[in-house]
Amino acid sequence: MIFHLDEDLGGLKLSNSEDSSLRQGPTAIFDERDDVDHLTVRTEPIPFKDGRTRRRSSVLEKFPVSTPPCTRRVSITAASNPFTSGSLDLGISPNDGGTGLTRSLRDFRPVRVLGKGAYGKVVLVEDEQTSKLYAMKQLQKADIIITKDSEESNGDKNVSKLIERTFAERTILSELEHPNIVKLFYSFHDNSKLYLILQYIPGGELFFHLKEQGTLDEDTVAFYAAEISCALKFLHSKGIVYRDLKPENCLLDQHGHLVLTDFGLSKKSVVQRDNPLSSSTEGDLLGEEVTSLHSIIGTPEYCAPEILQGIPYTKNCDWYSLGCLMYDMMTGKPPHTGANHKVILNKIQKDKQGPKIPYYLSDGMKDMLSALLKKEHTKRWDVDQYWKNTTDNKNKQKRKRKAGQERTSAFTSHFIFRKINWQRLESGALQSSELGPIVPLITDWALAENFDSEFTSMSYDDPKDNINIPKSASDVFKGFSYKASGSYLDKYF
Repeated sequence: MIFHLDEDLGGLKLSNSEDSSLRQGPTAIFDERDDVDHLTVRTEPIPFKDGRTRRRSSVLEKFPVSTPPCTRRVSITAASNPFTSGSLDLGISPNDGGTGLTRSLRDFRPVRVLGKGAYGKVVLVEDEQTSKLYAMKQLQKADIIITKDSEESNGDKNVSKLIERTFAERTILSELEHPNIVKLFYSFHDNSKLYLILQYIPGGELFFHLKEQGTLDEDTVAFYAAEISCALKFLHSKGIVYRDLKPENCLLDQHGHLVLTDFGLSKKSVVQRDNPLSSSTEGDLLGEEVTSLHSIIGTPEYCAPEILQGIPYTKNCDWYSLGCLMYDMMTGKPPHTGANHKVILNKIQKDKQGPKIPYYLSDGMKDMLSALLKKEHTKRWDVDQYWKNTTDNKNKQKRKRKAGQERTSAFTSHFIFRKINWQRLESGALQSSELGPIVPLITDWALAENFDSEFTSMSYDDPKDNINIPKSASDVFKGFSYKASGSYLDKYF
């Protein structure tokens, strides 16, 4: 589910061999940590009970009734768009890869549907010129511009936010390069749709594999948690809050490594420039970085409580979502579930201390989940600050941590990550040379065998999806087109 209120490891080498050892995941030297006592290790997955089936999450969107003091409103009209208007600052500059050229829809042949969301589809396409396969994300302009609240007083604000987020996804992805984040190669638009030409990840959604396997063992969960953590740490270092971590947005590549996709709800920190006082460096402006967000946005089952409560929040919310996802991978469901958004929200509100950790998990995993799933965000593990051992926190780590006290030990040194080679993982060397714990079965990339049949059986050509909008309305999407540099394209093909 998603919902909104505005805001403003080491050891396995790649091989063609059928040796089963290649599918056992990472290995490493056992390294016991001081911050977890009486550790036990469980590697076997816990099977589903009672024939429970996995259900896809849904998006919940709400827009704020008031504007927090540090939030800047934007008004996007036919004469103004995110790349030309001074009213919107995404903190990232537009980029056309230095070519000034892009592609068009006629350059790509549709193969089959990979997924479907609120505003359009993701379609597997083949480049007519090169025969390369891409994932084409299609966004309906009409669905973005014409909202259900368009006749109400806040309709224009709703539209502005949707357009802003559409541009933000394109712009954020054009500036990112990380082994665990999907790549953007092209973007363009026509009279009815916006198109993002993305890296095709043939292993399918983590959701698909969880549906097939039920649950995952702790070593597998730790491996994927480490890959997700590297991606989140990288995003946070760029001032980006992901805000939509869930199984549907995690893909597995052909070697079993996890890749984050769908940045439609991501937010780039904005730098306030209301005070034009010059700093000591010529040309700089004295500003304050907006570090707290206010939008109620995300997927309720995986969303931090502070977001649901409508109070300011920070990038720390992504680490709570990681805890929810880890919990889901090991138990078959997220910590809080329900028939609808209201039920889920009520459960989270009533849960004063945070979700109960299943008894059958190892002590090390219980410790990790309890640290990430603290309802009070000030008591939650500050992973970004305490990512690795530093001069400043080494002494703190030696002292015995009291119950309820903020955790200041190194995240990467936790017991559950004892098999992870963090140096190789962070550098990308592990992803490029070693297999992950789940290696998808792929006989033909074009078959999309690891994507849900409810999508792959769909028709990619639906007349209802091609609603033209007036040119005056379409003008707000000027500047959307993008082409990655030639060296970037060559690197990934």
